[in-house]
Amino acid sequence: MTALKHSPRYLLLLLLLVSSAGLARAQSNILFYHSDGFYNAADYNPAKLTEQKEFTVNIFPLSGMGFSYNNYDAVDKIRKILFNEEINDKSKEIFRSLIKKDLSYNYLDINLFNIGINGAYGALNFQVKEKAYVLMRYGGSFSRFLMDTLSTETVRLNELQHFPTEAMHFREYSLGYANELVPKILTVGARLKLYYGKSFTTSDVSGRMIEKEGAFYAKSSGSIILSAPASDNGTDTIPPSKINLMDGKSVSDYVFNTGNKGLGIDLGMSWKINPQLTFTVSVLDLGKISWKKYLYKLDFDEGLYEIENIRYNPQTEQLEKETDEVDLIDNISSLYEITDSPETYTTRLPTTCYAGLNYQVHSQLSIGIVNRYIYEKKMGHNSFSALANYRASERLTIVGGLGVYGTSLKNLPVGLLYSWRAAQFHLGTDNLLSPFVPKFSDYCSFTFGVDLNLFGPKVRYKQVDYLPFFKLKRIKRKRSNGLIFRNPY
Repeated sequence: MTALKHSPRYLLLLLLLVSSAGLARAQSNILFYHSDGFYNAADYNPAKLTEQKEFTVNIFPLSGMGFSYNNYDAVDKIRKILFNEEINDKSKEIFRSLIKKDLSYNYLDINLFNIGINGAYGALNFQVKEKAYVLMRYGGSFSRFLMDTLSTETVRLNELQHFPTEAMHFREYSLGYANELVPKILTVGARLKLYYGKSFTTSDVSGRMIEKEGAFYAKSSGSIILSAPASDNGTDTIPPSKINLMDGKSVSDYVFNTGNKGLGIDLGMSWKINPQLTFTVSVLDLGKISWKKYLYKLDFDEGLYEIENIRYNPQTEQLEKETDEVDLIDNISSLYEITDSPETYTTRLPTTCYAGLNYQVHSQLSIGIVNRYIYEKKMGHNSFSALANYRASERLTIVGGLGVYGTSLKNLPVGLLYSWRAAQFHLGTDNLLSPFVPKFSDYCSFTFGVDLNLFGPKVRYKQVDYLPFFKLKRIKRKRSNGLIFRNPY
């Protein structure tokens, strides 16, 4: 029990500590996608690098603060009981919360350092980021049957349910470049990435109900593979029976763990179809990480646990419960054993695809749509938003609209973007209901950011009003000696 209980919990602790610090990258998942002049727009699409300033420097924590999350209620409960030695009623409440949702997705993106140059030959940008995410899908007939407290859930014999899980923490070094292929019309960008993995957990565990010699059993299969600095009691010939995470290891062993490397790339394009209509598309995190240090495997194949006081209904061909929830979660250790770990294990990062269309109604108002799809085996999901950006003044932009995130339909994105000289402030949520009616909200997000940049904005093209036979004249200025000269700007 110790190995399974502490291994995923330690990883969750690391991720949740970062979240509680409130230092995630200052962007909401979709909210500011179409906002004109948004400093962090290149995080959606590397082609947006051409809109950055001539010289940009951002150093943590001035690059912004915020966080976004899905199924936060369950994650918050996990954080509160991470160090509890016993599986108690709250532990069961966590699992019950997870199986009610279709998918739990939590993502953090911390910008440690950012420097960029924008010139006649394109825009170049170097970034260092700390990233972490947790993806879980636990809902299904089998899990609901196990945790049912009202004897209302049923399940078929041999009906297989998967419990896919993937959690990862890594550092990212990247170099981005963007340029206009066709001036004012077509812009393309790319970002090359080098990953250093800190820890990960992945699961392909599945479960089903079977009948054996007149009794009913929960049968497991699959495995959990994890990597994090740890020690174990195994030898060269005997596999370990216990894993002690961070035992004999320091924080520096974790933070500066460089034994797990990977490569990736981002690609993006922006096409101005006409002066009012713009189409953008990007693909982020096309990459993999090879894990070679501190690898452990928990094998769930052929795990059996007998469940009493249930019966088979031949009319419905379903299993029915006669008692409260079963205590399988208290005896999870009976389903697995620690086996020989692979020498190397490769994980593919969740790939995010964005596509957006924005229409400039007039100088103060634009409306647009954006679609985001996160591709991950058995956990992929789609999000869609219709957004309006209203420029209330030269400094203030108000964002609002409607959003569909995964299977969640009850979302009202609202945000404010305020720019003043070299500073930009942004505040918003992808779901206005989440702070006020959390029980009504499947998806929650909150963003607050302050970006400070050096030097003035990059102006590649001067904006002037068009009139027939109009020619822009240089402004004449008077020297201190009374002579007039022409301003070259």
